[in-house]
Amino acid sequence: MRPRLTTERRARHARRAAARPQERRRERGCYPPRVRVLVVAPLYHTDRGGLGRQAVLLTEHLASLGVRATVVTRTLSGLPAREPPPGVELHRIRAGRPRVHNYEAKSARNLVTSLRFSGGLVRALLALRRTYDLVHFHGASLPLLVAQPWARLLGKPVLAKVAAVGQGVEAGDLAGRYGPLGDLLARRLRAVDVYVATTGEIEAALAAEGHRWIERIPNFVDTERFRPPGPGRRARLRAELGFANRPVVLFSGRLTPRKEVDTLLRAFARVPARQGAAPLLVILGDGPLRARLEGLARARGLTNRVRFVGFRPRPWRWLAAADVFVLPSSVEGLPNALLEAMACGLPCVATALGGAREVLGERGLLVPVGDEAALVASLSELTADPARREALGRAAAERIARDFSLRAVAPRYLDLYRRLLARSSSTP
Repeated sequence: MRPRLTTERRARHARRAAARPQERRRERGCYPPRVRVLVVAPLYHTDRGGLGRQAVLLTEHLASLGVRATVVTRTLSGLPAREPPPGVELHRIRAGRPRVHNYEAKSARNLVTSLRFSGGLVRALLALRRTYDLVHFHGASLPLLVAQPWARLLGKPVLAKVAAVGQGVEAGDLAGRYGPLGDLLARRLRAVDVYVATTGEIEAALAAEGHRWIERIPNFVDTERFRPPGPGRRARLRAELGFANRPVVLFSGRLTPRKEVDTLLRAFARVPARQGAAPLLVILGDGPLRARLEGLARARGLTNRVRFVGFRPRPWRWLAAADVFVLPSSVEGLPNALLEAMACGLPCVATALGGAREVLGERGLLVPVGDEAALVASLSELTADPARREALGRAAAERIARDFSLRAVAPRYLDLYRRLLARSSSTP
């Protein structure tokens, strides 16, 4: 007597049966062969930082297009559980300090964590070698340096995405730093098959270090969640969040030195009230500088004009309820926070760095890095002029919907995967 199938087993058999005709057609050459990629993303989660969110959303969307993805990431704790969809398999590495989600600061402890992850990554490359055909690194720092020679030994081509320069830890930003060591590391990283640069500034930096194959693919936005709100939804959100009838300026990001939130606080103290309503500054995010920044806000007399709300899992609600977005960073690539604010139809004030210049242009206001007076002038202008806010916000949302949606960007990666594999197979 044959055993009865459980509901789960029936579903699994049905999926396999549905896939067999497509697999047979692939074997006969009717479909292109299925792409199998090993994704390396030390931070792989939608709730902690733009780099991790980009890695998750891109991988899952590519899986929906038929890519088979194996993700190698760090074991993290203190984050909401997230189950991968069909076509995505997670392989977690214990690298220590699981509650530390971001380790962008240069320190001995972060170096040790990165080295431990890199060692585990090499073991994963070897153990999983029959399950993937190419390797996609989200980031081009120490794990890439350590693991790329092993991928080459296994005959697996390597793609690395570079999301920022200016911190001295990634390809495109090593030559000329750390004495002869920086030049040596830059030469080592020339062995990577192809780099993805998210901005023209990053592309130029990679080219200056001698990297030959560089593709320009921008960051993207999940425009199903980050989108302009209707009037009714916006009014409800403002009431829920306690914004009342005052202009709301929103900052979103980690509270680290390069975000320059201290500069923002000093500038905001000088933004005047309009018609008796003092603007409100909302700081959405958390980080090592939070206590110091809260102290600075108190010292500047901003207790009733600044709200530190910490990390929130649904940032699109706060963006949809705000009036102006501000990003005063001193180092950025193509900031996810800026793209998401634009997608929600917010007028934006940002420092005139490479990615912001490219995406904002005349659709927002650009200020020099560290220029408090320029921040005061831009924020004062937008908090006082609803018509100007509406015009800039509408142009920003149109720009994102046209050129930076996930649906528009993800197929460019699939095309690059196929070109990389084709080139690799034709190279002796």
